[in-house]
Amino acid sequence: MSLTKEKVLQIIRKQLIRQMPRDIEIQDGIPEDCNIYGLSKDEPAWTAWIPSEETRTGPSRIICVSKKTGRIIYDGFTCDE
Repeated sequence: MSLTKEKVLQIIRKQLIRQMPRDIEIQDGIPEDCNIYGLSKDEPAWTAWIPSEETRTGPSRIICVSKKTGRIIYDGFTCDE
């Protein structure tokens, strides 16, 4: 059996989708208790909190999406925990 490059990519994508956390929390605005370098708290954005998959005690990941452009303006881990 020989897999094509496209089939392997499809298999990998399915695996990554299975690993996606199911308990993502969306909130309006940049959280007050979260300091993001170069990003103003007044920036109109949606923020997604994605809990740590390890033990749920590690740093959470946050993704901020601009309400003006729909672009991701921050994607990283919190250091406040």
